[in-house]
Amino acid sequence: MKLNRLELILDRESLEADWNMAIDEALLFTTESPTLRCYRWSRAAVSFGYFVKWETVAAQYPERQLVRRWTGGGIVEHGEDFTYSLVIPMAMDQPKTSDLYRFVHLGIARALRESGQAVEITDSPDQMEAARCFDRAVEFDLKANGKKIAGAAVRHHQRGTLLQGSIQRVTIPTTFGTILATSFTNQITTQPLSVLTKDLASYLVNEKYGSEAWNHRF
Repeated sequence: MKLNRLELILDRESLEADWNMAIDEALLFTTESPTLRCYRWSRAAVSFGYFVKWETVAAQYPERQLVRRWTGGGIVEHGEDFTYSLVIPMAMDQPKTSDLYRFVHLGIARALRESGQAVEITDSPDQMEAARCFDRAVEFDLKANGKKIAGAAVRHHQRGTLLQGSIQRVTIPTTFGTILATSFTNQITTQPLSVLTKDLASYLVNEKYGSEAWNHRF
């Protein structure tokens, strides 16, 4: 797959977990162009995949802020990681999950190598099962020194596709968001969140990601 151009959103303000998840979903419903968002966390948090049981996460992380993702996957610790989302709106051809996963992680590998990091691309899944995302690598995940450093989860919707990812256990330069965007396309426009996206995110915080009904649903 190929992105002819990309909108880049570099969130300078660290946000609560429910806001980070809400903005990612809001972008899917409000953007008309492929959009990469890079963001931070205001405190130590854990996001967990849509079908993961609340009790499993709460027992492991009683002191962290917890939020259920709209995407799938396992349990991911946040705080010091580089977190990003990529939205592919329905106006574009929608990629298969495997194609998107490969495209994104190849781009991350290029960006990390450009930043001086030695990384390898996983060509087959690790055999063991693990609830925590970074304890087990799948095909096209990235590793450094034998440990998984990058993983992601995908959600397909009639509005388009949302991928949410995290990079951990490696040193990330302050300019990495721009470096990463450049690895996906040659035409980048940097912009802030729109008022429409912020308003929808505020609604989603109150009605979804900040609620027990959502976070405790399984």
